[in-house]
Amino acid sequence: MTSIMSDAQADLDKLVIIRSGLDGHQANMFKLNLEGQGIPTFLANDNVGSLNFVSHTDLFVKAKDWRAAEQFLSKVDVLPQRRRMLDPDGEEHACRHCGSNRVHSFVGEVPTLVPFVRLEASADGGWFHCLECDSYFREGRRQFAGLPIALAWSLFMGGAALGVVLLINWLKYL
Repeated sequence: MTSIMSDAQADLDKLVIIRSGLDGHQANMFKLNLEGQGIPTFLANDNVGSLNFVSHTDLFVKAKDWRAAEQFLSKVDVLPQRRRMLDPDGEEHACRHCGSNRVHSFVGEVPTLVPFVRLEASADGGWFHCLECDSYFREGRRQFAGLPIALAWSLFMGGAALGVVLLINWLKYL
């Protein structure tokens, strides 16, 4: 009799999937909501997201809590699924800096590190903005920005070299 009772208890303690294919934000939101209701949860691939690539995770609950969890989650509104941005190869766009897939098309002025240089992102320019690391990048291979930047850098470097030569000559005559 105790064997049957322990088998029944073991079946109730088994983990079952209640939601699958969630991104990290959705999974954590569901987990926090369920744990707030007193339903213990477990996330598969929970710590994999810290490795700078996007993975999908499954949300598990105990079999005995499945009905209550499903009833509660049916009342929880989630953010709408974002439109997936696919490149010409059919793969989802990923940020070049952090690897996140939370990117969207960008139109407007792109911030740069070079003072007084303004880049304008047009609708057909293939610019993207990452929502994770707040960086901007362009689709395709990186190309040199253009002649004005090359001339500005050459003038700066030439001026710096000329300044060093003049400083050395001035120090010789002291």
